[in-house]
Amino acid sequence: MLLAREEIAVVDAVARLGGLQAQWAPSPYVALWSRLAGFTRDRLTAAIDRGALVKATLMRATLHLVPAAEYPAYSLATLEGRLGAWRPPASPALADLRRMHRDVLAFAARTPRTRDQIGDRIARHMPRSAARDERVRSWFLWAAVTTSGLVWHPSGARFEYRKGARFVAAPERLRKAVKADAAYDLIVRRHLAAFGPASVADIAAWSSVRVPHVRAALARTRGLARFTDDRGRELFDLARAPRPPADAPAPVRFLARFDAAILGHDAAERTRILPARYKRQVIFAAEVWTTFLVDGFVAGRWTIAVRPREAILELRPFARLARADRAALIDEGERLARFYAPESRTHGVRIAS
Repeated sequence: MLLAREEIAVVDAVARLGGLQAQWAPSPYVALWSRLAGFTRDRLTAAIDRGALVKATLMRATLHLVPAAEYPAYSLATLEGRLGAWRPPASPALADLRRMHRDVLAFAARTPRTRDQIGDRIARHMPRSAARDERVRSWFLWAAVTTSGLVWHPSGARFEYRKGARFVAAPERLRKAVKADAAYDLIVRRHLAAFGPASVADIAAWSSVRVPHVRAALARTRGLARFTDDRGRELFDLARAPRPPADAPAPVRFLARFDAAILGHDAAERTRILPARYKRQVIFAAEVWTTFLVDGFVAGRWTIAVRPREAILELRPFARLARADRAALIDEGERLARFYAPESRTHGVRIAS
């Protein structure tokens, strides 16, 4: 949906995009603004508030917004990856972990809880061996928040949210049993719909699902198109997915922090959208910066300064911009500034030299 904005319901768009990165609260809003025709903030906020979308720790042990109907499958398919994202200093007894999960879910069943409140709760019920080791205590808190079945309270998924997270137990409708094969199949279909043609490594890197599960899901998926890239690797796509020609015009677009258009590929393959010479300016430590696209490739970073009197979007191009691209970025950037900060009196774009 980056070649042309589409008219589609918000929940359907999030499903087609394989969920939306939500590490930074405005990210899902900016991501949809760049992809949907006539998108307004309240459309996404309304879907979050009515429970049609859920914010939780999922792919790559990071925060995502996914359709509530698909949350059980995402949660199951990514659980192994989340547990593996932070190996505890010592292996906890499985019974201890299950007991902690049950207790935390009961603790947050009716009242949203902060991370500190959850930490205090599990500290009182932690095995003695774990209580003596700060690293193990920290791991139990992380495991409680990310692997027990907690989701974010809807207020934490809204655009303006900047406070500490509050967690709630996923309601019963989001804890329905899902068969593992069906969960992996959904992950694979969603990735291909959003990013195909893709390799097994692309799907595994984006989802944190182990390669054997990805391969098995691909073998079960009907209607796949198969290709061979210039390095002899097999690529997969949904048979009816759009595959525009290489010379299709790509308008300028703005991407949010952690946008999956960049993270949807294996790390070595992000050059499909992020030129290798710009990688260190976009991805560093645990950060993936806000960027803008020119002709379908990352061409610079953007920031926005919001004040009551004005909101200024500042662009930092990585190379000299053609006059037409510069004009298009200013036009698109002014619209983004108005979307991002409607309360400001004036809106503008500044391009750093």
